[in-house]
Amino acid sequence: MLAIRLLGAGDYGHVATWLSLFVLYLSLNSSAFTMLVVRLMAAGSDAVPIDREAATAAAVKFSICSLAFLAAATVLLSALVVRLSLAGGEPPAGFGTVILLMGLLTAIQIGVALQAAIIEGAGRLDLATKWQLVGPLAVVAVLATSFVTGIAFRADAYLTLLCVGGAIDMTLLWNARGALGLSLSLSASLAGNSSGVLQLLRSGGLLQATSLLNVFLEPVNKFLLNHFTGSASVAIYDLAMKVIWGIQHLVGAAMRVFLHIGSQDSSAVGRTFVKAIALLGVPVVTMHTAGTLFLFGVARYWMAIDGTQLMILFGVATISNLGMIFVTPLYLSLIGRHDLIFIFRVQALLAVVNVLASCVAIPLFGLVGAAIGLLVATGLNVVAIYLRCRIEAEVFNNPEVPLLRTKRRVVLAIGLLVASIAWATTGGGQPLVLLAILAGLGVMMAGEPLVSRMIDQFIPGRT
Repeated sequence: MLAIRLLGAGDYGHVATWLSLFVLYLSLNSSAFTMLVVRLMAAGSDAVPIDREAATAAAVKFSICSLAFLAAATVLLSALVVRLSLAGGEPPAGFGTVILLMGLLTAIQIGVALQAAIIEGAGRLDLATKWQLVGPLAVVAVLATSFVTGIAFRADAYLTLLCVGGAIDMTLLWNARGALGLSLSLSASLAGNSSGVLQLLRSGGLLQATSLLNVFLEPVNKFLLNHFTGSASVAIYDLAMKVIWGIQHLVGAAMRVFLHIGSQDSSAVGRTFVKAIALLGVPVVTMHTAGTLFLFGVARYWMAIDGTQLMILFGVATISNLGMIFVTPLYLSLIGRHDLIFIFRVQALLAVVNVLASCVAIPLFGLVGAAIGLLVATGLNVVAIYLRCRIEAEVFNNPEVPLLRTKRRVVLAIGLLVASIAWATTGGGQPLVLLAILAGLGVMMAGEPLVSRMIDQFIPGRT
């Protein structure tokens, strides 16, 4: 939202449209790096004799090939996009340079992903995650400062800022990898054969095909909404789903430890799954409550739109998102044990059911129909993944996990979530209700083990 205000809707639209192509290319690489993490984690298991150096070497060779193709495509696209009027409408001045900066940003992000995968593969997910937060925070700080001071941004300056943020992450990850004694083994990768790269491409390609099924859903739902209900509903849908996917990705990053568990000890998945749910249950529900209040504020004070449909849409989508978040550990454990064919099939089922359900629900229920279609598909997806992992009922009686206490707090958290959605849907006319919701969230989160651990990280020696 800050970028839209600083660049203007027109210039930002051009940047966002073309940058989405580079993001798609980056996602094609990210699946290969995910499989690199799985292979590096499996290298520590006696049951899976994989050479860690060979796996890293294959990833380096893959990255070199990917960067070479990216450079050629970026230069060609930069030369043609303005000359052939491919940008559509009137692009900002120097748009060819903007395309080059997009290519540079993508190259930096590929380097960041490679470094992070090597660090995560060594069992240091905390470092891989922590050092990727500095760059985005620096970018947001600069944008916020520019917004407050009234300094406008050009498109090329915005892309340059993003490149600087990526370079910060790249530098920090490079230093962290060196401190852990993890090398890139460039010479070994160039001397080795191509079998490792081909294996990485095969497994990463299958995983990427699975991811593309999810990418496919967004434009389809938007097209159906635009056709049946008009373009305004597409904007409301996009706003709500940005928050939904943001929460899902935030929590999903923390659950990537299940890649390691699935590749090393599949019998431990059930026990760890129960502990993860007990630890993350209340914080995840609370994030959706905060998202509700955030969307209400944006709808009323920033975008001046009717928030009723937005809140109903977000409420239904929240149910789907909670199911997907809590099944994510099992999904990642399946990747860890290379059950990629099943993952592809179940995600294909998700895509087909979502499209069919949306085609029926959107004409009947309008904007909310898109969320209903997602809910139906997600329900089938969650059940299929849970049954595939065969979680035994006995693990839920783990004496180490106070499930009864967790259930009570989750019920309270869900009650506050429902109250916040109801309050926002009816117009938010009772300030005391909002204060009660905020007070309830504060009291509840203060006693959460996850929150206490996070505070201990920032305040060492706290009693």
